[in-house]
Amino acid sequence: MISKETIDKILEYARIEEVVGDFVHLKKAGANYKGVCPFHDEKTPSFVVSPAKNIYKCFGCGAAGDPLKFVMEHEHLNYPEGLKYLASKYRIEVEETNTQLSDEQKAEQTNKDSLFIAMKYAAKYYQDELLNTEEGKVVGLSYFHYRGFTDKTINDFELGYAPDGFENFTKAAQKVGYQLSILQKAGLVKAKDEKHFYDFFRARVMFPIHNLSGKVVAFGGRIMTKDVKQAKYINSPETEIYTKGKLVYGIFQAKNEIRKQDACYLVEGYTDVLSFYQAGITNIVASSGTALTKEQVRLIKRFSNNIILIYDGDKAGINAALRGVDIMLEEDMNVKVVVLPDGEDPDSFVNSKGAEVTLQYIQDNKKDFIFFKADILLKSANNDPSLKANAIRSIVESLALIQDPIRKAFYTRECSTLAELSEDILIKEVNKFAIQLYKQRKQITDSADIDLAKELIEQKVKIEQESIPQSPIDNQLANQEKDVLRILFLHGNRVMSDEEIVVNYILNHIEGTPFFNQTYQKIFNTYVEFYDNGVSFENLQDDKFYQDEEIKSFIIDLNISPYELSPKWESQYNIVVKGRERVWEYDVVSTINRYMYHKILERLKVIDQEIKELSINGSPDNFEQIEQKLQEKLHLQNSKKEIAKIPGTVIFK
Repeated sequence: MISKETIDKILEYARIEEVVGDFVHLKKAGANYKGVCPFHDEKTPSFVVSPAKNIYKCFGCGAAGDPLKFVMEHEHLNYPEGLKYLASKYRIEVEETNTQLSDEQKAEQTNKDSLFIAMKYAAKYYQDELLNTEEGKVVGLSYFHYRGFTDKTINDFELGYAPDGFENFTKAAQKVGYQLSILQKAGLVKAKDEKHFYDFFRARVMFPIHNLSGKVVAFGGRIMTKDVKQAKYINSPETEIYTKGKLVYGIFQAKNEIRKQDACYLVEGYTDVLSFYQAGITNIVASSGTALTKEQVRLIKRFSNNIILIYDGDKAGINAALRGVDIMLEEDMNVKVVVLPDGEDPDSFVNSKGAEVTLQYIQDNKKDFIFFKADILLKSANNDPSLKANAIRSIVESLALIQDPIRKAFYTRECSTLAELSEDILIKEVNKFAIQLYKQRKQITDSADIDLAKELIEQKVKIEQESIPQSPIDNQLANQEKDVLRILFLHGNRVMSDEEIVVNYILNHIEGTPFFNQTYQKIFNTYVEFYDNGVSFENLQDDKFYQDEEIKSFIIDLNISPYELSPKWESQYNIVVKGRERVWEYDVVSTINRYMYHKILERLKVIDQEIKELSINGSPDNFEQIEQKLQEKLHLQNSKKEIAKIPGTVIFK
């Protein structure tokens, strides 16, 4: 078990903007940062990071937490793994106690953990084979050196070599205790039959594929023999920790520079990435020769909206540049294309020209993808009306995918000139295709999908109804209950001008008036319980407050907002805006007044209903009860009027 002292140190050092920044492209927004949420699909950033409070909150999907919660959710880590990840990032030595693991903690050692461990061993094994065996040095290391890769590059990317032979890796892994079932699930060995297994990678130089946090999740291997029956390159099969369409090669090594440069170069092969990286152009990743997927584009988009495709100058390279780029446009990326001179690929070009010439060539020759596509397709049509019509149709399809209306209008106008076509006609065609695309996305044709959608909606309604018990003015009252909790958490320990502590002021005024919302009541009771035991809620990182997810989520909601008051009001316009922090005591008093006002409204509704029921029965025994109800109603109406008269009490009806 990790010691309490180590946990406290990790939580103290971990900064939310630095942890999230390793995975999400953040932009300054006042005192906070904003970015595209990594937990759900979105185009408009709604993910807010607050350095001051050391927390994050997505106002789209509701995800929220601290640095530890983020890495656990994003990387699918358990609690100890999340702590160790942060400890590694901040170079904190992890001290562990001798406490035995509980059954529950042992159960957390999931299959995924075993796969990660097996992959880590495999990477070390292959690199050791490359650097320390005769076969590895003669075949693998000489190949890498021939390609111009230095020992530093080999080390940075953990390059390796899988020796020739069917059972070298299998026997080595078994010897140190790895189970064949785990090695098979990891895609490192294959089964010949129930008892016999053999190495998946043999006689190949190895390119480990890392996830965002730097863990090896798969391998690519290039064959070193002249066996025409085997593919030149093979990749690990998909596993529980690796989905080919969700990663791009080199993202772990490139992510920080992509964010810094606000641009990502995309090439096809492993060696293209290595050569650029070694030349000092480190904001580069590879699609590994496959068509891009939405998940890969969104992965890059976390760090930058700008992507530059670099491809060979031959026909295959041009076709590769055209392939799958519509996905980038649909994801609102700024896409540019660079086609290298005929006979060159990114690897050879940067090795022969150097970084400075390569970057200058990219700058001089990069084209907006739309113009690149229009130029290529219209030239290939060669004035053939039929081919030209097909080319224009393909251009229209790409234009319709662009989300930004200004960019779409600009590209449409320019493409109409290139196509020698009326801009109005092109606009109509773009709009027509956009409408068709919209209908395709929104339409649900399968009856099973409709039934499922109905079921999900019904479940959502049921959950919402259960979370806030129904009452005549439940929405307003729930808002007031939430506001009471807000001032309780933000100001509960403060001392008011009459020397009364805020929490006592609140308890004295609302005692005997339970919340209708059961979740809010639970949070209120928990606060009071901790307060009675002398626990302060000022430190949001204290794990005492984070045992309950509802309380944790509520605290984060109170402490982070998607909006920031512009500093221009005071610095430029000399207008002083009194925020709640400046008038916190006034905020406390007015909040309690509003709460009591709405509690009275709720009670008046109930009394009216009770009087109505007593009157319907018409029994003489009910007259006395009706009179009592009327007296209570009169008293409450007078109290309501008195509260409404208090200066500054804003009442919402």
